[in-house]
This record gives sequence, C-alpha cells and structure tokens, in this order.
Amino acid sequence: MVAREPAWRIFAHEFNQSTLQYKEDEEHGPTYVISPTGAKMNRMFVVGVLTEVEDLSSSDLRRAHIADPTGSFTVYAGKYQADTAAFLAQAEVPQFITVLGRARLYTRNETSYASIWPKEVNSTTETVRNNWVINTAERTLDRLEALRIVSSSGLHNDELREKLLANNVHPLLTEGVVRAAAYYNAPEVIADMVPTIASAIDAIAEPRGFRTAKIGTRPAREDASRDGAIKENERASEEQEDKEAERESSQAAGEQSINRERVLATMKELDTGSGVPYDTLLERLQAQGMEEDDVEEVVQELMDEGKCYEPKIGILKLI
Repeated sequence: MVAREPAWRIFAHEFNQSTLQYKEDEEHGPTYVISPTGAKMNRMFVVGVLTEVEDLSSSDLRRAHIADPTGSFTVYAGKYQADTAAFLAQAEVPQFITVLGRARLYTRNETSYASIWPKEVNSTTETVRNNWVINTAERTLDRLEALRIVSSSGLHNDELREKLLANNVHPLLTEGVVRAAAYYNAPEVIADMVPTIASAIDAIAEPRGFRTAKIGTRPAREDASRDGAIKENERASEEQEDKEAERESSQAAGEQSINRERVLATMKELDTGSGVPYDTLLERLQAQGMEEDDVEEVVQELMDEGKCYEPKIGILKLI
C-alpha cells in the first residue's frame, strides 16, 4: 500500500522562492517541489484571503491569488477541476478560504513559477487562518532547525541523513532538507525566513494583544484555549485530507482513461500535418490541468502501442 503524501504547510513567501523539482525514481512516482527550507511538497494545505480571481477564458482557466501574511499564492483551476473552478467563479472577494492541492513548478526561459492546482477549496474563518499561520510558523521553524544542523555539520548525503535522523528530524523532512541544503544557500535561507516568520506572527497577534514571538524561537501561545483551537483545526484539516485521499484512490483508474483521451484529442487538434512539438503539447495539456508526469506516461504508452511515433526528435505524430 502506497503511503498517503502529507499536505505541507508553507508560507507564500517561501513557496514562491521554490525553484527545485524532484521526481521519485520508482515507476509512476510523484513529482515534488523542494522548498528552500526542505519541504518536499506534492500535496499542500494553505489558508488565506482570496484577493483576486481572473477568468483566463481563452484556455478555460481561472487564476486566483490567495494572500497570507508573507505574500500571495497563485492558484489555477480549469475545466478538469470543475468544482474548484465553479467555487472561484462565484466566490466573493475578499474572503478567507482553505486550499488543498498539489504544488506545481513551471519553468520557462530559465525562470520558475510556483503554483497550486487545487483539489478542494472551501470558505473558512479568520480564526482558522490565524491558527494556520501559527501552525505553519512552527513547522517552518522545525525545518529551519534541521537546516541549522546541516549548516554546522559539514556532512553530505548518507552521513548527513544519519546525522539528521539522530537529531530526531522526521524521515519525511530529512530527505527534503538534504536536497534543499545541496541546492539552496542554507545560511541565506535561515537569515531570510526567521524575520519572515516573526512578521507573519506579528500580523495576526498584535491586533489581539498577543505577545510577538522572539526571533529564533517558537511562537508562544497565550493560553490553553488557543492550543485547543489549533488542535481542533489540525483535526479538521486531517479529516479533509483523509476524504480527499479516498476520492483520489477511487478516481485513479478513471483519471488515467481521461488523461489518455485528452492527450489523443489534443494531438489531433494541434497536428496540422507535420506533427506536434512535444513542448507545445505539454504546455497545452498543463494549461488544462495535467501533470507533466501524466503527459509523459500517456505519450510513452501510445508509442509503445504503436499509435504514435517520433518522426523527428521532439516531434510527435499519430499513426
């Protein structure tokens, strides 16, 4: 049985600086976005203020912006995310919403753009948003602590993994931190994220008279009632993730068939006689909500079945 991917909590400021993508070696493995602090993201859960919804009518796509105290997430929903697209089309702006979805990284002209393709979007309250900020701050501090261990250890690869595990860093976080440390500048990440976390806590704490967290420390709770509210919010979000995991499992076979038909239809539409550039096909299908890995899987399947071929490198043509 394949373990369910965790839904990571990450601030928009850090998410928008994520430029590293990683794919599991195993067959049909997921693609991850690795954040500067080491979040190894496939699924993510964010809460913020819906500030804008754009109708990109030329591609049956809607783009929304969800703000947290550090920045803004970009969310895309197309006709293959019908429920979320419908929600965004009718949503009042501004309002607090929750988003459960998949992290995406699109690179063009050597510039990377991080976005979320939502699986579920719901209206929520300011209290839930504030609890999410506190919880996300805690988890970001956990990742920063792991980065500090990396920076002071002088170790790499397997030795570094062993060091992190010996310091009680969770195995799921260990893999992401090792990859992040090799790609990003850990001291710069720490210097950037510590004040970002503090400002996020300031944004929700000061209007209510809470004590602002000190730099480099965990945000303090004012009393036990807030602890209870945070735990209740966590429990609600975990139940939401469980329901989504069940839906994804039941829909997997149907989605594979839909993806196949979508690729075939798009190839027929784009082919004017000389074939279809793979990059053009991929861009069109990504705009429709398909993952790059899913496109590659279907194209390879069609080639294996003899239903399309590659007359030139990078050009696909149906038979």
